[in-house]
Amino acid sequence: MKILIVCTGNICRSPAAEYLLRDATPTEPGAPTGTVTVASAGTAGMSGYPMDPRSLNYLSRQGIDGSGFTARRVNRRILQDADLVVGLEKTHVDHCLRLAPALLKRTFRLHQLAEWHRSGDLTSLTQLPHLRHRLPRILHDHADPVGFTAAEEYTALLDAVAEDVRALAALVSH
Repeated sequence: MKILIVCTGNICRSPAAEYLLRDATPTEPGAPTGTVTVASAGTAGMSGYPMDPRSLNYLSRQGIDGSGFTARRVNRRILQDADLVVGLEKTHVDHCLRLAPALLKRTFRLHQLAEWHRSGDLTSLTQLPHLRHRLPRILHDHADPVGFTAAEEYTALLDAVAEDVRALAALVSH
């Protein structure tokens, strides 16, 4: 399975979520290598830029090294290569669907997937094609932290992203 996580600049939220999801979905013993591939991109991706230092520090505190990350802009080819596209905001999902409308059945918001899992409405990603029209609307997004001035605000946002990534990891593993 190839999962693409999308935010705006691809330097804060989506790369942090990418590395957190990679860390939360290690290949199980006996499973084929590379069972889950996780990548990220941005709708206005700052191609070639490193990850925001605040996200790098957050990951480092989790024991994850994100220093090799390089941002990129989402495009049709990247989207079509993904089995699941996960946006951090509705605008990210909308942008991706404008580029690749055929991805409607496999493009969702991170918090949406996480809430469906936590509520028990969704226990596996394989259920999505059958349940997507019956699942409750989830309106919450993970706000863009670029303008955050307080370190606590940034950390709280990434804590919320990390919590939702753990729920997504549980969906991926079933």
